Amino acid sequence: MTKQDLSSTIDNVVIRRRPTTRKSGHISHPDSTGGEAITRDIPCYSLKQGNSISITFEIDDLDAVEDDLVGFGGWFYTSDSEGLDISTLNVGKSRGIRINGGDWHAFGSLELKTYENYFNISNPVFTFTATKDIEIAFYLLDCGIVEHEYMTQALDVKPVLLNNMYTFAPEANFVKHQGKVLMNNEALLSKELKAPLLLKSCNRCARFLPINIPNERHSLSFSNHCIKNAPCVHHGFGVLKDVNTQERLDLHHGFQLECRFCKKFAVNAALNPQRNANQMKEDGARRRGFEVLLQNVFNGSPQLAYRAKNNNKELTSEVWNKFERKCFKCNCALPTMNKMHLDHTRPLALLWQLDETATCLCGSCNSQKRDRSPADFYTVDELAELSRITGIPLHDLQNSPVNVRAVEEIIKRMEWLMMDFCEEQRLNQIRDGKNTAELFLKALQKVFNQTQYGKDYDLIDIYRTYRGFKK
Repeated sequence: MTKQDLSSTIDNVVIRRRPTTRKSGHISHPDSTGGEAITRDIPCYSLKQGNSISITFEIDDLDAVEDDLVGFGGWFYTSDSEGLDISTLNVGKSRGIRINGGDWHAFGSLELKTYENYFNISNPVFTFTATKDIEIAFYLLDCGIVEHEYMTQALDVKPVLLNNMYTFAPEANFVKHQGKVLMNNEALLSKELKAPLLLKSCNRCARFLPINIPNERHSLSFSNHCIKNAPCVHHGFGVLKDVNTQERLDLHHGFQLECRFCKKFAVNAALNPQRNANQMKEDGARRRGFEVLLQNVFNGSPQLAYRAKNNNKELTSEVWNKFERKCFKCNCALPTMNKMHLDHTRPLALLWQLDETATCLCGSCNSQKRDRSPADFYTVDELAELSRITGIPLHDLQNSPVNVRAVEEIIKRMEWLMMDFCEEQRLNQIRDGKNTAELFLKALQKVFNQTQYGKDYDLIDIYRTYRGFKK
């Protein structure tokens, strides 16, 4: 076994992030469109069955103080999805890893140094053990105290934005005060075996960061642009150009122009505050309206129905145990049920209730998913595993159909919907000159329009007819 200090350059092994020379901005970067690509060949280690590579990120000697951001991690490639086992020590919250042979994977974490997690992220260690002969490669291993103007501003103004930063490692690890990266190595670096790596530019910060090709759905530093409507035909999102060869690469799903970090801070955080309080209320009213509507249509809540069918067992307990008391997306432990967030696996916006097919997520991952469809949020392998756990057909998870049964039940009770449900106080209001019942029905109409019934039912027209003021 050899021990290497990867804090200095080693021939043919990329182990350090280049110094940050550009800063993200609220406008596109002059040096990048987000459509540039660079191809690299990264040397592989030949890891024999039973042998390991351990990577230690030495951060204890950095004298990080409370509210310092401490980050570590990198990217790795493996040739076989079933030939690698990964164990960790002192990692704290970290980005979940689902291994796909032939792909690159992100690993690591980024957290605020606090009294509560002080010992949890003390010199974290990742150990990669081969369960069969494999090739493995690493790219940009780094650790240290992280600084970036966006995160500094968030800490001062809106600290909640930093709650899930561990899911943005390693691309958010803008290391300013360097730690050491040590490797205990039982493998030989091959001069012949190379792992191809494709790097895509970000149109905000101009960095080149890893993506997976051809398995685009295993996203790393950039979210996909088109999922349900693939292939992506949008100019700039579905095409990359190699900056060295000028060759064109057509993508199937495409990628966002901004990296996930810039998307979070330069786009979403900047645009979301522009939504006013009434828009927020409208969203909340729609969600609550859909929940109450479905409870009426199906004669009660799924939680009560589950309890009645299962000798007073709780739905939350069933889901928590089914997912082995871990967040399905990031794999972090959820030691108590009150740490779990039950997610509508299939969106409430498509009239699916929160029932025994719910997904167990942590708070951060649940906030990220929101009303997104499963295919917009999970990788291909995650969808297959989610289908196995929940019993939802894989085709439904991939395509997110509307709950047609719910639509048909609503049609059967159309008069009740218009004359009773829409007349309830929470819906029968005027807000900013708008009838809240009509706002609710417009949202419901969008769901109807995704089914065969959309062309036959104009809910606003029906509502006004029932109310006697058709225009």
